Amino acid sequence: MKTSVRHFARFLLEHDNYLIYTHGQADADTLGSALALRRALISLGKSAVICNPAPIPQKLRFMFDAENNVINGLPAGSFTHISVDIASLAMLAGFDKEYLEKLVFDYSVDHHAVNTLRAKNLLVLPQYPAASEIIAETLKALGTELDEKYALWLYAGISSDSGCFRYSYTRPSTLRLAARLMSTGIDFAKINRLLFDNKTPGAVILEKDAYKNLELFYGGKVALTCISEEALQNELVEDSDADGLNDIPRRIAGVEVSAVIRRRGDEIKVTLRSNDYYDVAALAKKFGGGGHIHAAGCRFYTDEADARRQILKALEGDFDVG
Repeated sequence: MKTSVRHFARFLLEHDNYLIYTHGQADADTLGSALALRRALISLGKSAVICNPAPIPQKLRFMFDAENNVINGLPAGSFTHISVDIASLAMLAGFDKEYLEKLVFDYSVDHHAVNTLRAKNLLVLPQYPAASEIIAETLKALGTELDEKYALWLYAGISSDSGCFRYSYTRPSTLRLAARLMSTGIDFAKINRLLFDNKTPGAVILEKDAYKNLELFYGGKVALTCISEEALQNELVEDSDADGLNDIPRRIAGVEVSAVIRRRGDEIKVTLRSNDYYDVAALAKKFGGGGHIHAAGCRFYTDEADARRQILKALEGDFDVG
């Protein structure tokens, strides 16, 4: 059932014992949403735990203090299950598959245009640039006062998923909310620097590899790069170091669609981006993925070469080289 922010706020007041799910390869939006929601629930006298299928990336440690531990497993017991910023079960890779196949979320809060989770209640607002903005409105509906701690989490989440407010989904209300969060006294410049300009040695290794393997197709309208196994297996590289790779092929003049292909465990992950008009969410949906018009992704259970071939084949009729 599709619902509203007001319905979600009422739901939170009427239930308890929450287990809040964040997605694998966590970003600032899923974590910021979960941390803010958990603190608000605890302030209401509720019980709430955050779980994630993988360790939190080092670059996002600035969002945490001693009170905000995120568990990597699934605790035993009966819970009210809430997901934040999760569009599909594939985004929870790392949890037990049999558990996930049986799981029905009590509430799914998301901003992706395509959400395939089994949930009793769906709060999906694809016009919002980040789930953190939805959580901010939920806190307002709950009467929660936004202090500096809430502001850090929510600002980081919104800035992260809006590309520091550069992407087309950024709305006037998004900027007004950002101004409200900045007014609490957070060091927003430092948050943006840590999110966008703080590269680890592993990230530099992957970027060099991405440039080396970059290819252009269809008259330069499509750019694609495959990250090599050698680079991914470098001892300095962590999974989260791949986060900034999407902008490398996307920034080339004349490119409309870009793709970054890399192995992750037993799957091939493909991140898709477009600049002006092409709907990469529709492209991703052909392969069981999803996302937004300008930012989407999908997975293949094959090899990098086959994933590359299938993506290029799917784009074949959409770009006229002549």
